Amino acid sequence: MSHPEAEALFRKACIPFEPEPGWIAEGRKPDFYCRGKHPFWCEVKNLERLEDTRRLGEAFNELSARTGNLELTGQGFAHIHPNFSHRDAKTVVHLLKRALRRLADRDAPDTVVALVPLNPDYREFVRFAISTKMHGTVEFHSCTSPTGTYGSPDGIYAEPYEQRTRLRFSTGAENTFLAGRVVAPSQSFLVAIVAQKHPEKFTLMAAASAGTVKRLRNPERIRNVLNDANDQFKNGLKYKTAPCLLAIFHEGLDVPDDTIIKSALYGDLKFSFPKGNPGGGRLILDKDGAWNPEKNRTTSALLYTRNNAEPLLVHNYWAEHPFPRGLFACREVSAQADGTFHEEDFAGTTTSLRGRWQKLVHILLQLFGR
Repeated sequence: MSHPEAEALFRKACIPFEPEPGWIAEGRKPDFYCRGKHPFWCEVKNLERLEDTRRLGEAFNELSARTGNLELTGQGFAHIHPNFSHRDAKTVVHLLKRALRRLADRDAPDTVVALVPLNPDYREFVRFAISTKMHGTVEFHSCTSPTGTYGSPDGIYAEPYEQRTRLRFSTGAENTFLAGRVVAPSQSFLVAIVAQKHPEKFTLMAAASAGTVKRLRNPERIRNVLNDANDQFKNGLKYKTAPCLLAIFHEGLDVPDDTIIKSALYGDLKFSFPKGNPGGGRLILDKDGAWNPEKNRTTSALLYTRNNAEPLLVHNYWAEHPFPRGLFACREVSAQADGTFHEEDFAGTTTSLRGRWQKLVHILLQLFGR
């Protein structure tokens, strides 16, 4: 199998390489044997986009293309349901045009929301505004909902709940209702774009799923491919002894950040405390990581490339054959004996990060909030 992205990295680093060496007579072959001053084995894995994130990416691209033609200013964030359709894209951008024009009025709201609710009536539209604590005055532009309630993105809800809001329909009808009963943050919708003022041409900044929240299983995916690569390296080492590098290439909206990559390798963060004494507890690394003193020591390091950006290289503290430093122009992370981590940037300035791994509490948010 050809791996042009890995070959490009080797050429950039002036590392000679041999794809799937013919002199390995039996067993699974690592993808490359890299020669030169510091020889090493390399296995390449591509993490494909998960189906739901692939669809989200395609929907975001469609909305970006449609909103890119708007001659209006502002910035927006999209919330997209898995059942989102081309018709919904066309409809929400039509509503967004109306909403963005309101931002230029003297009585402009602080935030506008273009919304297509579940089971919408595409032929009829409604406009209403509510007061909120976090987003100021929010004005909704939506297809009418058969239930009379409207799902709300980004934690937008009526504050106070008892305020009244006037719904103005495209038919000319108007009705006043309790705002807290009209806006239902727990109710889903097909698509919503939340926008605010900005002096430049309108840009859709990012997108998130509006459906049921699912935890991305990137730590498990990384561990699975590393376990598989480790077996291939063992076979390669029967022929030549050298450090072993796993290179992962990952594209899409679901790519993990540095913290998730580290937790996949060294273990998830957990809170341990004596029975009956939570105050005496401490944060510890669980032993479910891909690397520990008894597991996957054949793999010397992981090189992770996300969306064709600069790679991140993480060294295995327990590697049987340590991987040489500085071969690639990228950041490298190494565990230290005292429980701290050292980071070096071989693409620029060398830095030392001495924060204890146990203090990275936001791992929990990363692991369970994505």
